[in-house]
Amino acid sequence: MKRNRSGLSLLEVVVVLGCALIVFALLIPAVSTPREWPRRNQCSTQLKNFSLAAIQYENARGRFPGWVMDFGNFGWDPETETVLEQLNDPSSAPSGPLERAAEGLVPHRKVGTWAVALLPWLDAQPTYEHWTEDRYPILTRGEGATQEQSGTGFHPLAAPQFAIFQCPSDPNNDGEDNGRSSYIANTGVYFPPSDLIAGTHSIFHPDGTVKEIGFEESMSVEFGVFGNRLSARAANWDEDLRVPVAEPIGLDDFKDGASNTVLFSESLHAMPWHRAGFVNDVDLMFERHPDEVVFPPLSRFTNGMVWHGVDWSNGKQPREIHLINGNRSLTESMQMDPGNATDLARPSSAHTDGINVSMADGGTRYVSDSIDPRVWQALMTPRGREEIPEDALY
Repeated sequence: MKRNRSGLSLLEVVVVLGCALIVFALLIPAVSTPREWPRRNQCSTQLKNFSLAAIQYENARGRFPGWVMDFGNFGWDPETETVLEQLNDPSSAPSGPLERAAEGLVPHRKVGTWAVALLPWLDAQPTYEHWTEDRYPILTRGEGATQEQSGTGFHPLAAPQFAIFQCPSDPNNDGEDNGRSSYIANTGVYFPPSDLIAGTHSIFHPDGTVKEIGFEESMSVEFGVFGNRLSARAANWDEDLRVPVAEPIGLDDFKDGASNTVLFSESLHAMPWHRAGFVNDVDLMFERHPDEVVFPPLSRFTNGMVWHGVDWSNGKQPREIHLINGNRSLTESMQMDPGNATDLARPSSAHTDGINVSMADGGTRYVSDSIDPRVWQALMTPRGREEIPEDALY
């Protein structure tokens, strides 16, 4: 009598395990990809909100904000043009006599970035009022003052964390720094920070033309969107000499089309949204007059992106570090500092093979990091008149 075999043979077990391993290996990308797609889409949505905020700002003011701006003063009486004797922070509850509310407060100038200017359109009106109303300080030496990458001595209410400033894929958002940011604005062409007053720089266009320009012209609509809006003297220069302020740039000045002009992009190296350049509290304090505060020379690069001109006619190519996600192996570990700021002022992200950007029409695009550098330059110049192929971005 023939018996029915129960259980599985060794060969059948091996086959089943092999099939299971194959299925598991196929599912690994399917598990990780859905996790990254929502993050990338959320990042794209946040960039879209930045462009919409900038468009609303332009509609209200007739120009785009600057990469660095003056938002007022604390501890200064504009009517008498004197420093106030009594300093008080109305956002802090004094624990004793009124004098205690002045502990840690000093007169200072409120110098901030394009991000501060857009706060009202990003559902952050209370923080914006902290920056723009003279009765509130943005610096303090009291409890909760910022430090390290966030800048020393910023008031915690002037530099809070905002989810909209942080790409969910950015690995740098795990730190404890105040005002973390993953986004940068189009600040135009690279110009040496040492030549703000009298220097000139050769600008190479993709069509082979070369132009010798000064700092003021480097902020024209031919080269970028966000310019300097802070009237201040440069360090080590006479008091009468001021760093040039950009001419107003609005949407009507865009000749290449709003849909072909980048306003914002991602960056793994962006400095905190509130900190222009590498300013600390001592850089914004004054004893007698707000004009004692000097221009932060690296403010164009810490919260912005520039394009570095290349002599295309001689077959040269941009340095890898200047490309989108250039030196990828180092990009995710490098931190911006005064020594590398001019090189790292370009788009970068933790996404695969590209970056999210938002345009001057409010739209967003995903740009491949293998994009032709000349096409990317054309996207950053509102009046460059370069043609941009439809399939050039991917």
